[in-house]
Amino acid sequence: MAATPTPSSLLQEVKAHPLSIATAAILRSTIQFFYTRKGRIAACGSGVLLTVDNRFIVVTAAHVLAGQAYTTFVILPPNEVTLAGTLLTTSPPPPGRRQDDKIDLAVLELTDEGQIARLQEAYQFLTLNELSTSPRHLTDVYLSVGFPAAKTRSFNGHVKTAPYPLQVQQTKEFDYAGLRLHPGTHLVLDFTGDVLSAANPQPHRRPKMEGISGSGLWDTGNFLLGDPAHERKLVGIVTEELTLRRHKYLLVTRTTVLLEFMRQSFNLNIPVSTTVKVNLGRGLQRLTDWQAKQAAAAATSSA
Repeated sequence: MAATPTPSSLLQEVKAHPLSIATAAILRSTIQFFYTRKGRIAACGSGVLLTVDNRFIVVTAAHVLAGQAYTTFVILPPNEVTLAGTLLTTSPPPPGRRQDDKIDLAVLELTDEGQIARLQEAYQFLTLNELSTSPRHLTDVYLSVGFPAAKTRSFNGHVKTAPYPLQVQQTKEFDYAGLRLHPGTHLVLDFTGDVLSAANPQPHRRPKMEGISGSGLWDTGNFLLGDPAHERKLVGIVTEELTLRRHKYLLVTRTTVLLEFMRQSFNLNIPVSTTVKVNLGRGLQRLTDWQAKQAAAAATSSA
């Protein structure tokens, strides 16, 4: 005999359709990064596309691109494309000390006009109006949309990938100071137990989430009454999964920190933050023209 739906399950069913609309809008600004592992294409992270002052930017986590930008690529069918531009990252921690990495941001300003044009055809670059720097939102439930490596498969050079939209709730009690964090710069979300997703509104086990680093965390606003595609606002960049005393948490760097990092690093026309008073240390990596590099590599191998 079929089970009688509970009020909570009915509510999730009602939410599923507008959440799927919000997810589709988010995916238009979310890109996946890949690399080659053992001769096969593998997922290595996610990123968000922004435009400021008519400059075009990809934002992700530093550990996704730092030190491996030349071997990381995106797929713009039918091509694998290594993005050309200027890459700035927050300073990565020493090897084996990822737990000390609390900011973990990378900003790549795109410089190849052909690549920018192709990205504009396939994606939508967010504007500053689509970012939220508010410390509080309508609810404490957010939408995480990234590309887990567990949902990416490669067959004979062909890639099949699937995003995973996940509803996550802000942790009410958390020892920010104990981990050298601050609620003004970070969001910590509950990642323990069963989850709900836009694709599956029933409580279920989530897949392994490696690969969502660098993706966005989104406030969906009043998505039940408003237009879900326009209600969504970027509130932060996903950087880390933490495990403390058998509880799992998702660590997110707020957009206030991201915008201040972009302002300081690229001299963008972004208002100085009134809440984040830091001089962000950064590692600098300037990507030379990737086509010239590939041509030089090809010439060397054929010599």
